[in-house]
Amino acid sequence: MRTLTSAALQGGFLTLTVIAALRACDPVLSVAVVSAVTVTLAWFAALSRDDTASGLDVTGTLPGVALALVGRASWGNLLPTLAMQAVIAVALGAGAKALDDRLGPTLLIATGAPTLALAGIAGGLAGIATAWVNLAIDGDGPIALAAVPPLLAGATGPLALLAIFHPAAALGLSTAGVLPWDVTAVGLSAALLGTVLGTYAIGALLPSENE
Repeated sequence: MRTLTSAALQGGFLTLTVIAALRACDPVLSVAVVSAVTVTLAWFAALSRDDTASGLDVTGTLPGVALALVGRASWGNLLPTLAMQAVIAVALGAGAKALDDRLGPTLLIATGAPTLALAGIAGGLAGIATAWVNLAIDGDGPIALAAVPPLLAGATGPLALLAIFHPAAALGLSTAGVLPWDVTAVGLSAALLGTVLGTYAIGALLPSENE
């Protein structure tokens, strides 16, 4: 229950941050804010790390998949984590859509609308980066690496793809009417595939403990 509560808070806070960041005065500031919050949330999650589990799986579904593939997270927590984060993200997205006229314009007009191709590229890169970053942090790498997925997502294409590295936040943006549903579907599918392939690639490149 504590894990699900932590996952819910993580997903909700990141979704709220992304929704607010898209209304910042500058795209660079938006990406910087989301990256900083992502690093902070990863730091909090890593505090619960022990010899049997990473703790980083509560930050999102993609880190959970990467860590579960290497035995550092439980497969049984993946769906409950996604469900909990998705429900909160969708609720926040619906609230943002209802208050759209009061919240002010987003930066999407200036940065353009995302295409399916860009969504696939951004999602794939974010997934690969997520696998590398979370495995590196779990192996005592610097927590600042957690900024890489949002930085990649923000730099790959239109700013609407900023949340493509985090499934729940992306669902929240789609509910808010910021990100088209087909773009979200393609981007998240590519992100999941990139996470799986990235995890296996890292495992193939690194020497095993028996070597």
